[in-house]
Amino acid sequence: MDRGGIEGRCHCGRATVRLPRCPASITQCNCSLCTKTGFRGMYFGSNELAIAGDFESYVRQDLKQPYLATHRCAHCGTVTHWTPLSEPPHERMGVNARLFDQAALAGVPINHVDGASWDE
Repeated sequence: MDRGGIEGRCHCGRATVRLPRCPASITQCNCSLCTKTGFRGMYFGSNELAIAGDFESYVRQDLKQPYLATHRCAHCGTVTHWTPLSEPPHERMGVNARLFDQAALAGVPINHVDGASWDE
């Protein structure tokens, strides 16, 4: 990891996310959105991340109480990250682990969570 962090990119390379360090774990969620988009979460505070690019956002309307916006590259559609619907700074944001060279994340444990039952 150079300069104390690692950088990930969307498919077309126009959207980038720089992490300050390797995450302690990666979360594999089984909710309908993560399952359909392939999102694997790594979590950091907004003040720790450097995110650049043109993004489109999506807020789920099928939940009793929507609480986050999922962002994707406006050019290739790759899901890059999510942010809470509150005003920044954010204590916790999700970044898609699939943006990063998997060799850089080798050995990071993957936690499986049952997000499908969170909003029943």
